[in-house]
Amino acid sequence: MNIRQVSDEIRDRTAQFLCDMIQIPSVSCDESAVVARIADEMRRVGFDAVRIDDFGNVIGRIGSGPRLLAYDAHVDTVDVGNRDRWDFDPFVGDIKDGFVRGRGASDQEGGMASMVYAGYLMKKYDLLPRDVTLLMVGSVAEEDCDGLCWRYLIEKENIRPEMVLITEPTECRLYRGQRGRMEITATMPGISAHGSAP
Repeated sequence: MNIRQVSDEIRDRTAQFLCDMIQIPSVSCDESAVVARIADEMRRVGFDAVRIDDFGNVIGRIGSGPRLLAYDAHVDTVDVGNRDRWDFDPFVGDIKDGFVRGRGASDQEGGMASMVYAGYLMKKYDLLPRDVTLLMVGSVAEEDCDGLCWRYLIEKENIRPEMVLITEPTECRLYRGQRGRMEITATMPGISAHGSAP
């Protein structure tokens, strides 16, 4: 199999799917319409199972082996801010000079479009090892509540993959791990003050 030819085979379909997602505003905590569109596309390209969990994440499954791996792309975006500062409609979802443009194209619906069509290729060319179950997750509320979507998946859905590949834009470089996150609630006696004037 020639990976270049296979990539060319899905280039236009992947780009069109990304354009479709961009045309559906998906500001953090209001992603249900774009999640439904993603679920439809996963079903259309032949995922083994597709569902939307109670938190709002869309989860597509390929394979049924004992080893669990996952890909993740958050499908929410930040607001567009002042539209007068855009030189085009942020929800146009079109292709100009070979690039898909609009809110979410890079961060991070482009990752979601790539995942769905990678899943399509895995199914079509039987590329997934038999001992693997692969989950393609379109997670929600990342921009406002980073981490809560996967906390839900781990604690409530009991999804515990060996590895998660996160499709955040990285200038086409692979990065291993991340900084992590910790939230602490502390109660202290005394008077509240800013750190610059204790």
